[in-house]
Amino acid sequence: MVHALERICDLLKSDGILLDIHPTNEMAAMAVRLQEQIIPAGWLNESDDYVEYEWADEALQHVVSSGQFALERVGTFEFVWHADSMSDLCAYLAEEWKDAIIDDMTAGRIEELLKLPVYDKEILVSEAIRIARYRRA
Repeated sequence: MVHALERICDLLKSDGILLDIHPTNEMAAMAVRLQEQIIPAGWLNESDDYVEYEWADEALQHVVSSGQFALERVGTFEFVWHADSMSDLCAYLAEEWKDAIIDDMTAGRIEELLKLPVYDKEILVSEAIRIARYRRA
């Protein structure tokens, strides 16, 4: 990633900015929404402990330390995605988030909550996302 960031530096206009958006290394929270009520159910973990996000942070720190970019702003926001069933969630994870792990206790809790006789319900997965703006130095 450092190489890509160094290449971007050459491609940006002199007043250009680099906007970086990627998940943090915090586990994603899982919950079930039953109408208006949101019930925590557990966590979504990764088999590699979210290491690629730490690598992204290190690569960004490298280009700042080397003087190629200057960090102007950094923050986090919550990104929430939705699934109607465990099978939909597992199908999505199998395709898009292959190293995701839902432990048996969390999966069981979600399944129990989804069996309740409530019409409007869904699974919520909340990720902490890091957003930062860098300017060419």
